Amino acid sequence: MPGINDISIIDSNIVATRPFESGTEAILCSRDLCGANNLTIYKRTIAKGRYFDLEAGAQYHLVYVLQTPAEGHIQFENQTVPAEEGAGVLLAPSESARFEASGSDMHILHMVVPKPPAAVEAGLPGGPGYFFNRKSLRVLTDASGGRIRRFCAESSVRLRNGSRLTPTNAIQAGEMHYVEGGSSPYHLHEGTEANPGGAAHCYMTFKGRGVVEVGNESREIEPGTLVYFPPGIPHRLRSHGGSLDYFEIQAWRSFKTTVLSEEPMGLRWYYECERPGDEPVEWNQS
Repeated sequence: MPGINDISIIDSNIVATRPFESGTEAILCSRDLCGANNLTIYKRTIAKGRYFDLEAGAQYHLVYVLQTPAEGHIQFENQTVPAEEGAGVLLAPSESARFEASGSDMHILHMVVPKPPAAVEAGLPGGPGYFFNRKSLRVLTDASGGRIRRFCAESSVRLRNGSRLTPTNAIQAGEMHYVEGGSSPYHLHEGTEANPGGAAHCYMTFKGRGVVEVGNESREIEPGTLVYFPPGIPHRLRSHGGSLDYFEIQAWRSFKTTVLSEEPMGLRWYYECERPGDEPVEWNQS
């Protein structure tokens, strides 16, 4: 039976850091560290008064601001936006961006994903990249009301004008919030014909405490903990002692989810209603 030792749990608060050209960095997930085939995750600190020039090369890069710096900015495609908490940019291959930590250090989560094959993209154009922040992204709530999510990369989520949020299946990622007592169903993710090896799947906790369950075993996790789930390992995450905020990642976005618990709510999600009294619209995940 799978157990807690079948997943990787990494405390970013104590993991070793190393210098890079703009500050310091730590690797939280990679093929060598976790066995993740399609995902590398860095936690980077850009030092006050310095900047980080990111060239995407042949890969996809998703950068998410962890903490709001004083007067920090993100530059992309001749535009500049504030580097506020929850903001960031998705870069498609060959694109570039600059991250400036003007008034204080800037802390970012930097995810790198190889370009997926055509079968994974399933007809999507793969680009261009874009800015995002919490105001520009749509909120989804699960059928129980216990979980709230805000994707910053997800090809099946539609913006208010009907367009796709993300023009690629390279990565699915976004913020998750569990109210006190909130929990995911017990479930697992497996590969598909297009992605037989399965997706690299991680949780990165920010605020509050949680409990991750695998089989009959569990482990309490604190803010700053990254959890990596190999494909096929059943798991559940629940809040512990209050609400829980974390970041969830799947790369590539081609996987099959099987719900193993008997909760009637399952995986049904609804877009937040724009006006009181509006009929809820279900998010079509296909």
